[in-house]
Amino acid sequence: MKHSDTLNKKHIRWLVTVLLMAAAFLTAAALHTPLTQDQHFEKYTNHLFRSELAGSTLNLHYTLANPDSYGIKEYPITLGSMSKDVHLSSVAQTENYLTGLAKFSREKLSAKNRLTYDILQDYLTACRNSAPFYLYDEPLSPTLGVQAQLPVLLAEYTFRTRQDIEDYLALLAQIPDYFQSIMDYEEEKAAAGLFMSDNCVTDVLQQCDAFVNSGNDNYLKQIFDEQIDSFTNLTADEKISYKKQNAEILEAYVLPAYKEMMQRLARLLGKGKNSGGLCNLPLGKEYYQYLVHNTTGDASSVEDIEERIKEEIISAYGDIQKLLKSDSGLITASLDQIAVPDPAQVLTQLQEVILEDFPAAPRVSCQIKYVHDSLADYLSPAFYMIPPIDETVRNVIYINPANHYNALELYTTLAHEGYPGHLYQTVLFESQNDSPLRSILNFGGYVEGWATYVELYSYSTWTEDPALASLYQKDRSLMLGIASLLDIGIHYHGYSRSDVASFLSKFGITEDTANTLYNNILEAPANYLKYYVGYLNFKDLQSYMKDILGDRFSLKEYHARVLKIGPCSFSTLKQYLTDAEYLLS
Repeated sequence: MKHSDTLNKKHIRWLVTVLLMAAAFLTAAALHTPLTQDQHFEKYTNHLFRSELAGSTLNLHYTLANPDSYGIKEYPITLGSMSKDVHLSSVAQTENYLTGLAKFSREKLSAKNRLTYDILQDYLTACRNSAPFYLYDEPLSPTLGVQAQLPVLLAEYTFRTRQDIEDYLALLAQIPDYFQSIMDYEEEKAAAGLFMSDNCVTDVLQQCDAFVNSGNDNYLKQIFDEQIDSFTNLTADEKISYKKQNAEILEAYVLPAYKEMMQRLARLLGKGKNSGGLCNLPLGKEYYQYLVHNTTGDASSVEDIEERIKEEIISAYGDIQKLLKSDSGLITASLDQIAVPDPAQVLTQLQEVILEDFPAAPRVSCQIKYVHDSLADYLSPAFYMIPPIDETVRNVIYINPANHYNALELYTTLAHEGYPGHLYQTVLFESQNDSPLRSILNFGGYVEGWATYVELYSYSTWTEDPALASLYQKDRSLMLGIASLLDIGIHYHGYSRSDVASFLSKFGITEDTANTLYNNILEAPANYLKYYVGYLNFKDLQSYMKDILGDRFSLKEYHARVLKIGPCSFSTLKQYLTDAEYLLS
């Protein structure tokens, strides 16, 4: 989860609505204010930024520690909605907004503003392309769904001011209405024959049940009480009052909302007509194509992406065979004898070892937290919580204890989530970013692809057993490649559960593991591609720059350019990697 994982599709709908309103603002400003193109564009994008955040309280809180400093003084308290009207009206008007964006003279913008222009155009084009697929979103997937991520977002809701406490309690009280809109959407999906499979429903129900039955041990109550106790500007009576309000809202609103959602979900068991990939649905293959392009940031055809994955799988498999042939002892080597270090020490170590190949980043703090037991079976093995853009000095990485890391797994996971992965990339980008709007536009292929690219790089920096680390690195690439290939096979070609089991058996993978992977891919289409295709793009762009620069190529300089440009589509990234005007700006 970045933001960990950032704007999801419901937030895109908010954004497009706001963008349309802002287009009118821009036109009016252009008529009355003698500003340059750059000044108009910056005023415009800053207006979009403020307006979008004012429409989503969670986005606002997680993006800005001090909204006042960005001109946001009043805002409605809202979790948003899965409303069909909001989606349809937003998407219907996106084309008009793209036409409005084209009224800027792109060539007259500065290099930095041209990049923002291109990124915004890419982002809105992707939104426009989602128009036919309203009922294909899945807000309740077992791992990435609202029911899994919302408790974590609430648990991490920092109380900096008294207003933050009031906003938080107001948000809790809105959960029933928010969940009702989600279930209305799910029932609409079911009526259209697009509802999730019974296996997915069962997983979501079990997850909700674990949260509901935590009782007095519910961590939202525990963490709220801890935050209130540590809040310095409250009297003892005020602290007692806030704790009481929170407990009452949890009992009267939050837990009943989860129970009501469970009841409505249970009534939909049997309504899911498709137990296979997206290609079995009407427009399912077209939706998957859209999803792949939007998720990865790679505009290549699905077929071309599939061929690139196959090439990398063959290469990784060949490398594994060479390593085992050159050192037969690797077959029986084990990591069990290596002690698992303290995560904080690993982060400190990684900050030092990456300096040879990566530019220095601002010094920040990072707290390691552990996923609560009630969510351990459903959340990712680890995830990074992106900090507010005006408070990047404080960072949080969650580790899921259910994953039982060995020493190498912990090291490479913290490289992915911390240095030089998500934490490092986020902090360095925000230290150079002049456009706040860019911080709320989600390009998952870049973000997760970068983290995967540097995770695989980090194996080469592990000194406990370099030969074994090299073997594990090739195996990690191979397994991610296989999962990505199967993602395409299941959702684009229609591979069955038995097809997947048969394919994986050739790699010595058991039927139980094959079933688990099949379920994971069903629940989150194109999710593996976001990581692996993103990684392949960074790898291929590195080769591209080597071809251009020859002996002048520097890995550190390549990384510096990639990080300076920041999250965007890979076609845009490739364009700006050699844009001298931008790189010198």
